[in-house]
Amino acid sequence: MKQTKKWLITFLSILLAGLLFIAAAVIYVDPFFQYHKPLSWFPYRLENQLTQNPGMAKNLDYDSVLLGSSMTLRFDTRWFRELFDLETIKLTYNAAYPLDQATIFEKIDESDNSLKAVFLGIDITTYCGSPDTRAYPLQTYLYDQNYFNDLEYLFNKDVLIQYLMTPILKGQKEADSFHTIYNKYYNPADYSRDIALANYHPLTEREPVPAKRDAYLDNLRENMTLHILPYLEKHSDVRFYIFFPPYSILFWHDAMQKNNVAARMAEYECLVELLAQYPNVELYFFAGDEEIITNLDNYTDYTHFSQEISRLLTQYMAEGTDRITLDNYKEKIQALQQLAENYDYGQWNLP
Repeated sequence: MKQTKKWLITFLSILLAGLLFIAAAVIYVDPFFQYHKPLSWFPYRLENQLTQNPGMAKNLDYDSVLLGSSMTLRFDTRWFRELFDLETIKLTYNAAYPLDQATIFEKIDESDNSLKAVFLGIDITTYCGSPDTRAYPLQTYLYDQNYFNDLEYLFNKDVLIQYLMTPILKGQKEADSFHTIYNKYYNPADYSRDIALANYHPLTEREPVPAKRDAYLDNLRENMTLHILPYLEKHSDVRFYIFFPPYSILFWHDAMQKNNVAARMAEYECLVELLAQYPNVELYFFAGDEEIITNLDNYTDYTHFSQEISRLLTQYMAEGTDRITLDNYKEKIQALQQLAENYDYGQWNLP
């Protein structure tokens, strides 16, 4: 009996020591940056927006942020240092909804950084969704301030294997770049007219009844009122560079087939009317840049544009090119509508 008790105590002691070692290793390396800044020597893998963005927002040093969907994926934050003299971090989420932006806004506010600017890409495709919609389920233990549920982080198999052991065992010599985070597999050869057309699957029949012009506006206004405008008002001393990404002309072919071009234009109008009233906001209408959106060599599918175009958009914001204001918005949006409705889609053998 004594031998069994001794064996049990030994086993539990080893188990406890092992668990404490794992927890200490996770806290020390902190691959999701929940407790401290990244270690200078560890080869961090930067590949998971959901798990790594909140910690980066809270603990990295920066004075500006880049937010948005996969439309911001190809941006390099060093461009903002060069063109704006800002230390920017990328906190983007693929297919981001307004609620996703509001959630990361909260984490930014928890940091000790003095924010100077926010670069925000707004997608009309998600901002008209339900205000309680997220792109992905929220992993609460990484976003709240409750340390008791951090056990899901400290004793997480994926964290231990993929983010602690794998970089070392595979001989990764340095951390992935924070400047090009979520973009390390970019290949310029993936962007061309032929690839964009091959990746595009057009609707073959057109909706017979046009969408009502105000079809998306109720959700759009509610999303802005709940998730975006309060942050602009709270941070009146922060400069917001808000841009509408340049979807390719193939996106507008889809809109023609869905018969919702006018409804999409109403979204742009509503967004400008809501945002342009704020003195700390600059709006950029890249969506209507005909030279960009009609050149399919800039795209890999019907919306995602290349790193070269991302660089150009950053330069445009630094120069004030493609600004949209209450003085010119109707003209610019009408020009895009006319382009969408009159473009020769037949040159691409599209219906």
